[in-house]
Amino acid sequence: MDGSDAWLGTEWAGTSPQKRSLQFDFDVVAQWAKDNERPIFLGEFGAYSKAALASRARWTAFVAREAEKRGFSWAYWEFCSGFGVYDQSSGVWNEPLLQALLPPHG
Repeated sequence: MDGSDAWLGTEWAGTSPQKRSLQFDFDVVAQWAKDNERPIFLGEFGAYSKAALASRARWTAFVAREAEKRGFSWAYWEFCSGFGVYDQSSGVWNEPLLQALLPPHG
């Protein structure tokens, strides 16, 4: 097993320490953006299909909402392959990931 496979089997449970770590990093970026009058685009984030779907959906939703809270625009990586929110061969959305990407309405 090489170093890039070491993460396999890791779950993102959305614990307080996990959330705080991401929030801290995003806050640093948001402060830099404010200080430098620059917009932030969070490009190509996603969780690969080798990870458990529930974990992927939790992480994806958290990242998207935290980015939005700070005014960051974002793009999910990618539409219909290893990270896919859409299964091109069956023509079906990966519903947990789709819902994770959509902001709550209300």
